[in-house]
Amino acid sequence: MGKIQLKKEIQSLPREQLEAMILEAYEARKEIKQYFDYFINPDVNKLTDKYQLEISKEFHRSKRGYTKARITNIRRLYKEFQGFHPGFDKEIELLMYAITTALECERAFHFSDTLMRGIGSLMILMVEIADRNLVADNILTRLTALLADERSGTRYFRAYLREVLQEVRPA
Repeated sequence: MGKIQLKKEIQSLPREQLEAMILEAYEARKEIKQYFDYFINPDVNKLTDKYQLEISKEFHRSKRGYTKARITNIRRLYKEFQGFHPGFDKEIELLMYAITTALECERAFHFSDTLMRGIGSLMILMVEIADRNLVADNILTRLTALLADERSGTRYFRAYLREVLQEVRPA
């Protein structure tokens, strides 16, 4: 069913039936409950904290010195967060948190090449969002400082991310 068809169906329902359907969906699906809870009481800081915690948990999944973090889960968490329309500044904040957490964890755990490339793609996404919203200079300054800090990640990982950053710098 497409959006247009759904819209027609919703318009044809009596108010009581529509309310019952929404309440039923609210009770049946965790994602819908989460969306309506945020819609009714939009606390973007609480939402950001929740997703930062989930990202941190994902990065800290490990076994015998190897991370078991999956970039697909981190991207999924970002997409879910983005679906709440928290504003570009909060999206950038979440992506910066993910990159910072990745750098911290990479010192303790071995990262696969796939995960490293995924972190690079998150950094590219963050710069693109910043560029669209005219705050790229600020973000590039923060990223450059983060990647210059020797306490953040291994030299190899920081060098890789600096290389990715050089390729993506907006004109």
